[in-house]
Amino acid sequence: MPTDRFLPLVVALLVTASHPALAQQEAGTTGNDFTLSCSFVQECYETEPCADTDFALSVEGRVGGLGAGVMLARATLSSVSGDVDTFGTRGAGALFLQGGDGAVRHYLAVAGSAARYTVHLAAGPASVSYFGTCE
Repeated sequence: MPTDRFLPLVVALLVTASHPALAQQEAGTTGNDFTLSCSFVQECYETEPCADTDFALSVEGRVGGLGAGVMLARATLSSVSGDVDTFGTRGAGALFLQGGDGAVRHYLAVAGSAARYTVHLAAGPASVSYFGTCE
């Protein structure tokens, strides 16, 4: 039986054995994963007076980079309105994410635990800002 049929399997086993992080990443979470629960207490629509709210947002993401300092981030923002895929940066105590589609853009800024979440709509155009915390 020719041994070249088994070569791809042997290479895959060697790579997985020599790089446990790759196996861990495929199996589930890594040390680069993060989650945040955000609670917003104030909502402001355009130039109207702000109002109290109890809007919640969860953030599940992963960071990666080549060294210390600011890292690239990819995350999903989830709320009662649905999920939004985002990208941005995390570092120096701050997280910045942006995403959405052609008609709606979402921006999240978190510094320490203080959070600002803004939704920009092409219709109008209009924007809604939320003020709260993410932990």
